[in-house]
Amino acid sequence: MLEKYCYQTDIVFQQMDCPVTESLLCGIDIGYSGIKIQSPFNASTIPSIVVKEKNDTPLLVGAEDIRYRDEKGRVWYVGSLAKKTLLHGSTAVKPTMLLGRQRVQSEDFVVQLRVGLFFAKLKGLPEGGYDIDDRPIKVQTGLPPEFIVQDSGELRNKFVGEHKFSIKVGKRPWVNVRIKLDTKDVYICKQPFGTLMANVINEDGVMTNPGLLKKNVLILDAGFHTTDTFHCIQGTREGIALTWENYAMQEVYQRTCDNILEASGKKADISVYSLEKAFDTGIVHYGAKKEPYNFTKDFYRNLREVCYELLDELNAAYNSMMNVDVILLTGGTGVAWEKYVREYYKDTQALEIILAGDGKSASRANVKGYYNLLVSRCR
Repeated sequence: MLEKYCYQTDIVFQQMDCPVTESLLCGIDIGYSGIKIQSPFNASTIPSIVVKEKNDTPLLVGAEDIRYRDEKGRVWYVGSLAKKTLLHGSTAVKPTMLLGRQRVQSEDFVVQLRVGLFFAKLKGLPEGGYDIDDRPIKVQTGLPPEFIVQDSGELRNKFVGEHKFSIKVGKRPWVNVRIKLDTKDVYICKQPFGTLMANVINEDGVMTNPGLLKKNVLILDAGFHTTDTFHCIQGTREGIALTWENYAMQEVYQRTCDNILEASGKKADISVYSLEKAFDTGIVHYGAKKEPYNFTKDFYRNLREVCYELLDELNAAYNSMMNVDVILLTGGTGVAWEKYVREYYKDTQALEIILAGDGKSASRANVKGYYNLLVSRCR
């Protein structure tokens, strides 16, 4: 019912001819809700949740379940497998570490980063197996606009150096991985800039849509923990770029959890991450008698209200869109908000609302643009 509003592990192989052959080029977007990868042969999306194993090896293992093992032998469940381990009221996932700017300093972030590197190098074989590309790797990634000056050094340091770890996918054997990156191999840009690059440069690094750059384009990148903007003024200069941490999908989830708590007489204290486990039915059960509560209406009301509150602030920040010709909408939450954005601006003249691709590709527009930008840099 509500499953489309959260990521599940989605391992996708592809085959693109890259004009740069001496190195493996990839875009990696380590978002607050999903790790997205774009390389010549991989376009996977993996939920950002990672949970450390506690001697509880799962009995049922899906074909796309991912486990990570570090150089000390410690094991983490990753993505959908990690979500399966979360029980009602679980504290295994710490929102302060997963969602705050300090997450880059955590060992969980290193797990997310290395999983991204592994899948960037992973390619599918015609007979159904896997192979690992052994070329040196170059990475384009990004940060929210308001964090990029202060946090780029810390993020780059996490990528740079030698990474030794192992990954197990499904019931396949553990794969030992060794990857080394130098400072010159890691590029960082403002996250929404990736969406602009996905819409003006193709995967060969060639400009294909110069017409868009002749307009005043506002990229609205709405994700799980932040909503970010990037204002490109006729392809010649950058306007203000902003980041909101209180208007994104996490706020929709939190308000819905608060509604559930109130409606249940404070008996159903659901965490943001436990809420997703009930998305298939839209119903949570609480109390000794496991009474049901359908939170679907709460969720959709909050989805619209958070979007409208964000748009009120956006309108004030950008002078009622006087210097904006196009709003380019991207990100998983941006896709979910598309109809509300169109509704909000339905009477605004000379303003075009564009979704950065279909639903799935729009949510991956940043990482596709990272890849396209890196190809254009290196070709």
